[in-house]
Amino acid sequence: MLSEVDMINRTIYIDVAKGISITLVAIFHSNLKSFFPEIIEPMALFRLPLFFFLSGVFFSYSISPKAFIFKKAEALLKPYFSVLFMLFFFSVISQDDNLISQLKGIFYGNGNTIRWVPLWFLTHLFSVYCFSYFIFRFTRFNALSYYNKSILLLIFLFSGSLLIGMVSDSDLTIFNSLIKLPELPFSIDIILITSVYFISGFLLKDKIINFSPNTYLFILSIIIFICIISFSEAHTDLNKRLYKVPTLATLGAACGIYFILSVSWFIAKNKALMRIPLALGSSSLYILIFHKWIEYNAYSYAYGYTSKSTADNIIFLTSLAILAFLLSISIPLLIKWVVNRNAILALFFFPFKTNPLLQRTFYSHR
Repeated sequence: MLSEVDMINRTIYIDVAKGISITLVAIFHSNLKSFFPEIIEPMALFRLPLFFFLSGVFFSYSISPKAFIFKKAEALLKPYFSVLFMLFFFSVISQDDNLISQLKGIFYGNGNTIRWVPLWFLTHLFSVYCFSYFIFRFTRFNALSYYNKSILLLIFLFSGSLLIGMVSDSDLTIFNSLIKLPELPFSIDIILITSVYFISGFLLKDKIINFSPNTYLFILSIIIFICIISFSEAHTDLNKRLYKVPTLATLGAACGIYFILSVSWFIAKNKALMRIPLALGSSSLYILIFHKWIEYNAYSYAYGYTSKSTADNIIFLTSLAILAFLLSISIPLLIKWVVNRNAILALFFFPFKTNPLLQRTFYSHR
């Protein structure tokens, strides 16, 4: 049986993988994609599947439903609503015309209805947690053999690949009025796909914790991935409800996940190399929330001061995109540092029970 110290040492590479995962998300949303599309676009096959897979590794359904929902709502929905309500507040001050629509969009909670699109992941991850909790807590799923679990997950994946986009591709007619649906609330129309990666991470927990890369599998995963992106139309963009060529898209995701786990395992062996991805992984929530806004504004602001002679210089623009990207993943670390040291700000991002302000208030009234 592994000691707590051994467990921590063995799972450091998972934290490194989380850092790489959130970096890939930031890269995908940056202007770098315009300059390196052949490199960045194919990574969409495993970018979000990797995020869901890693989220599932330490999933637990041992606590009561009420405690579970509250815990996950505090971790995922509280920062989501805190940030979007802050943006809504600024919209009220600036007297925007679409306040009601914006407010409805916040509660609807998917990428087409909110101002900061990447935050759709928080509401959907909350849904995936709840869905997986229901599967393990209230069905006989966990009592099934490993083979039968795999079959059921494949059925989920097949059904999800058929259903994806059906809601957004079809309009609803009520009383002779045509209503355009912006997919389903909290993006639950893709939950059969995303939950497969999440549950797979949980089911493979022991193998992930005791992971050691196999050189042949590592090389094979690279070869298969290159073949898939070179000779097929497989593509994944879950926010846009794209899961093209599901069989190959899933295989590509599996190869990408294995590749990132292997790279993370090697990085974790070097204290100097792992320092940055560990820092990014521990700040993934803040990077997810703020990276796109920071990158867009940094790039736009700098470009606005660009002279005409350099406005079309590809080297200059690429350097500008790199700088904006670096700011988008580094400034959130500073935001986290500030939040950690401010009890009031921490109320919006951290669990209430860990907040020193509430602890002082609680103990003063005991």
